[in-house]
Amino acid sequence: RDRSPSRGLGDVYKRQDVINGFKTIFPIPLGQGATFEPELSEKCAAVAAKEAAVSGLHVTFAPMTDLVRDARWGRVMESTGEDPYLNGLFCAGMVRGFQGDDLKEPYKIASCVKHFAGYGAPTAGRDYNTVELSEHTFRDFYLPSYKAGIDAGAAMVMTSFNTVNGVPATGNKKLMRGILRDEMGFDGVLISDWAAIEEIIYHGYCADREEAAVRSAEAGVDIDMMTGIYCENLCRLVREGKISEDLIDESCMRILELKNKLGLFENPYKDADAEKEKAYNLCPEHSALAKKAAEESFVLLKNDGVLPLDTSKKIAFVGPYTNNHEIKSSWSFTGDSKDCVTIQEAAEKVFDASRTTYAEGCPVIGNDVELIGFTETTPKKYSEEELAAMEQSALQAAKEADLVVMPMGEHYLQSGEATSRAMIDV
Repeated sequence: RDRSPSRGLGDVYKRQDVINGFKTIFPIPLGQGATFEPELSEKCAAVAAKEAAVSGLHVTFAPMTDLVRDARWGRVMESTGEDPYLNGLFCAGMVRGFQGDDLKEPYKIASCVKHFAGYGAPTAGRDYNTVELSEHTFRDFYLPSYKAGIDAGAAMVMTSFNTVNGVPATGNKKLMRGILRDEMGFDGVLISDWAAIEEIIYHGYCADREEAAVRSAEAGVDIDMMTGIYCENLCRLVREGKISEDLIDESCMRILELKNKLGLFENPYKDADAEKEKAYNLCPEHSALAKKAAEESFVLLKNDGVLPLDTSKKIAFVGPYTNNHEIKSSWSFTGDSKDCVTIQEAAEKVFDASRTTYAEGCPVIGNDVELIGFTETTPKKYSEEELAAMEQSALQAAKEADLVVMPMGEHYLQSGEATSRAMIDV
């Protein structure tokens, strides 16, 4: 939803969701949260900003700092976790990494803290659903991490799809003007999430697109992402006296101020440079940081003396991710899977080939699984003969080995936006 440029006020920046890397892909935000090292995430964000900037981008729709405590919600992977304090540290660190001390500096892009507010607490974990939180829970647990990003200087904030205690966030004047701007002191650009202005109609809060435009503008939403509602209605509404021209001036000024902070009046292309793009994207220095971040993100639940592996023994790698390049997340669409190093490719550089075997064993997902949501690929379907052969080779490899390492996991499209799951045990 957040991927494409907005329409209406503010078509002046090149924007994209750079969530956990641009071409050099870092661990998903949840993985970064597992490092407990916000300073490392700040470095990762700075690298992502550098690669994005030389590739022509000015704004990233990140970081997502929504507090998450329901594993059924699909976007859990895009948050740094369930602790308000830790989330705040990571949010602030990423903002600093993307933006630096001055947005006019080379290789810096504007960050956008999202999704304001409470998006990580939808009823039953269902994406875009209603949010019902007490004032205490909302303020003490869900709001602090957004505030941390704003205090760190975030240039933008994005509204959330959900309602907050019955009122859609995107048209919620109390939330956006009262809390975000007045209490938290945010004076930057407020952008709706994809079609969120239109969706307040579907929440039953507005009768039509005209009323949605009025509600959102009065709430202080500066940019309408992708609905055309502002384009269609705002000028006419001002002429008819249904909305104050001051509101439009206010939003335009914030947008122009951000453009000025980015230095786009002097150079609308800012850091875009084809030669630097080739030099910096996926360069050895950036790849080394990605490796470091991945190492720090690993979580060991239990070790009964198996680790470190005894390489003098016969070892079998058995599992669908043994030699699979699709190891990016659902939001890492700017990266390329061919640039990923598989477990087998890495293991072959370390383990003795005479004592190590590799077997897929089974597909990542079975033929009975249908991916519904932002599907970018159709997983291969396997015949019964192919499945039987994969299973047999895995059993044979395991039988002949002293140790078995099983690289397993869900398909990358089973997590992310619009992928909430009722059952998390399969």
